[in-house]
Amino acid sequence: MDEVGTLTVSDDQLKRERYVASNRFRVQEGKGPAFEKRWAERPSRLAKLPGFRYFTLMRRVEPPSDVATTYDEDEANYVSFTIWETKDGFDGWRKGDAFKEAHGGGTIFGFMSMLVSSLMILKGGPKPAFYDGLLSLSAAPSENSRKWQAEDGWRQIPADGKNPIDADVFVAMNRFKVRPGKEAAFEKQWAERESELKEMPGFTTFLLLRRDAVTPDDGYNYSTYTVWENRAAFDNWRATKKKPAAREGEPLFEGAPKPVFYEGVLALLDAAGA
Repeated sequence: MDEVGTLTVSDDQLKRERYVASNRFRVQEGKGPAFEKRWAERPSRLAKLPGFRYFTLMRRVEPPSDVATTYDEDEANYVSFTIWETKDGFDGWRKGDAFKEAHGGGTIFGFMSMLVSSLMILKGGPKPAFYDGLLSLSAAPSENSRKWQAEDGWRQIPADGKNPIDADVFVAMNRFKVRPGKEAAFEKQWAERESELKEMPGFTTFLLLRRDAVTPDDGYNYSTYTVWENRAAFDNWRATKKKPAAREGEPLFEGAPKPVFYEGVLALLDAAGA
């Protein structure tokens, strides 16, 4: 957990609105359903904890055919993703009994001893990543999203270990390597953008993610995170969205943004939204 809290933010940067904890996994080919089953059957009361807002286990999917991107061989194909209202809520969870119950009494780096008895499912251990959530935007609860609430703290989803669990959501992320000293300007650009996301059918959640680390292990210190009820809703938004105006001046980030796409399973959502 050395990465948590290591980022220093300047006064002209955006204030944190949410705190995000994630864990990245490289699951062996053909072992995805078995991995999902472990998660579906784990003991958890996550949704009942103070400060909890949203969770999903994300499995990576192929990008749209017209999106020119490739995934690195060592890139995670599963990611657990939890949004907390505050960092204190996250700290309370990871130091409390609920964390021990869900992780077999272990630590965040060692909890694979509970999930798997060997490395027959994973390629190496999990890699955590933590973020400040900025510019939080959530749609009003819908008939679909109300299904992601769980009075007992965890949804009971059937999983046979052989077939993938049905997707609850579709997630699109765009990752950036923002240049040192350009962080405030990058955040300002996003804060000033006009957005019609909240009015789009099937939109659920948006966050601009700022990595809580001095030197992120993958180099990406910012990401966008957008959740849709399904891929069709995402495709509809792409077909109707306005192309952002070109920006003049020195580039704020290195190279092109790197997109990645997921289906989210086992979704949990607080009644107040993400």
